Amino acid sequence: MALAAILLCLAVPVLDRTEQAWLLKADADRMASVLRGARQEAIYSSQTQRVFFFPDSNCYSSAGSTQYLNKGIRYIGRTTFNTVIGTAPVCTFYATGAPGSGGTITLSNKYNKRIYIILNPAAARIRVDDKPPASWEQGV
Repeated sequence: MALAAILLCLAVPVLDRTEQAWLLKADADRMASVLRGARQEAIYSSQTQRVFFFPDSNCYSSAGSTQYLNKGIRYIGRTTFNTVIGTAPVCTFYATGAPGSGGTITLSNKYNKRIYIILNPAAARIRVDDKPPASWEQGV
């Protein structure tokens, strides 16, 4: 019985770290999907679409739907999108599907593992990566 308790105590931190890594990836993938959906909706509807980011509330919003980050997942910084409406950084997609600007959203879990959602302005490509964009200086 004591051996089982010791093994359980050793396994719990490993399982928590694994769960946090999975939640971080899931949130990044969901955010990238929302960005892709906003781009597609802009093209389909021929109307500008926006995704608003609320780092202080750990959420983001598009087309009236608000998504909250999972427990333990948080924004690092306020994103690098140039447009701000009110106090919220915004990613804008025009009717052509072109983004208003490129930008990066950085998310982290409670173990400080980071993941980046990167929007390339030239190609309007949205990707999730565990490395920051090549254009960032070292140490960022």
